[in-house]
Amino acid sequence: MSYYALLYETVDDYVARRAEFREMHLLMAREFRERGELLLAGAFDDPADRALLVFRVDDKSKVEEFARNDPYVVNGLVRKWEVRPWKVVVGNEQSSPSVMAPGAILRHWSARTTEAYLPKYLEHFSKRVLPELRRVAGFLGATVSTRQTGKEVEIFVATTWRSFDAIRVFAGADLEAAVVAPEAAAVLMDYDRRVLHSQITLSDHT
Repeated sequence: MSYYALLYETVDDYVARRAEFREMHLLMAREFRERGELLLAGAFDDPADRALLVFRVDDKSKVEEFARNDPYVVNGLVRKWEVRPWKVVVGNEQSSPSVMAPGAILRHWSARTTEAYLPKYLEHFSKRVLPELRRVAGFLGATVSTRQTGKEVEIFVATTWRSFDAIRVFAGADLEAAVVAPEAAAVLMDYDRRVLHSQITLSDHT
């Protein structure tokens, strides 16, 4: 994951014109925020001639996609924009507190595989599952842990969600049904067909 700064240069009458498109712009920004991709956003003041949006994503194209579809850009409130990679030196080591916020939902799932197939599953999760999860508004984060038991390896996956409605977008109407792609099933010896959900009531992390 890398940081990117999206810089807007706004038109002269930006403040006067933005009210018409503000709610659409904020709705789009909140969707990116809920996925954990947009960290900060706002306009400069005195004068209000520029805006800055800070993203943390796996590919620059996601930021460019945001800019191209932003109602401010589409409707001519932005004179020009650019995306710049941002090397964060201080602050990058801290995790987002929202990931384990009280009230969030944890979705628990486990599976069994062999030592030889474990790297294949982890690659599948990183390259296929995570990008899909990040596209769902309300997904907050994921943790994969493993435990060696003889010749087998147990895999524990915990995903964090803002609400059951967000989980429903990913899992469908049957919230407790496990979502396992054929590519994942092919490298697993066995896996849970049903998942467990729990609600975070207390969390402490640094």
